[in-house]
Amino acid sequence: MMGAAGIAVNTDYVDGYDRGWSIFSRADLEGRMTMLDDMREVLGGALSYLGYSVNTTDAAELAAATELVKQWSANLLRFDAEGFGKAFANGEVWVVHGYQENVFLELDEADWDRVDFFIPREGGAMYMDSMVLLKGAKNVDLAYDFMDYILRPEVMAEIADYLGLPSVNVPSRALMQTVPRYQISDLADAEFKEDLGLEIDRYNRAWQEIRVGG
Repeated sequence: MMGAAGIAVNTDYVDGYDRGWSIFSRADLEGRMTMLDDMREVLGGALSYLGYSVNTTDAAELAAATELVKQWSANLLRFDAEGFGKAFANGEVWVVHGYQENVFLELDEADWDRVDFFIPREGGAMYMDSMVLLKGAKNVDLAYDFMDYILRPEVMAEIADYLGLPSVNVPSRALMQTVPRYQISDLADAEFKEDLGLEIDRYNRAWQEIRVGG
């Protein structure tokens, strides 16, 4: 699969919002929002909002993103990469940064209409789930058979339907029974996170400053 973390909004409690990262600047929602406890995802959102690459190694750009996340964090209940779906479903929080499948799978289908999930218009970090065959694997033929099975259009369609995601397997799209909660086109301004090598230390220091103070 391919996708991105986005933002889910409980429209029973929140209205008049911009469908972008600026929602985390809203002081009126203080204590009712969470963002992922994920350095690259959160800083990637701030960098995208500021018009920079999620993979930048420019010190000034990263410093600006760090200051922006500090401002956002004042309005957050917490950074949360595990329980945000449950917290959204039980009404503890009204705005969450996270993966849509984690949100919708926690809700009764009757409650889906009160959720607005979107990929921020400025973009952000995106991902691609992959299958790999380990070097030295003992059951190589069986592994390839499994990969072939997963990539069958009818199987990929079923997986995408369950997750509510757009399918990267083009033939499977005609077999899907549901409409994805966002489209591949919504990822046009998103970027894959690159391996930054030793430059990742810049991000580690920035995240340390955000989470525990510099």
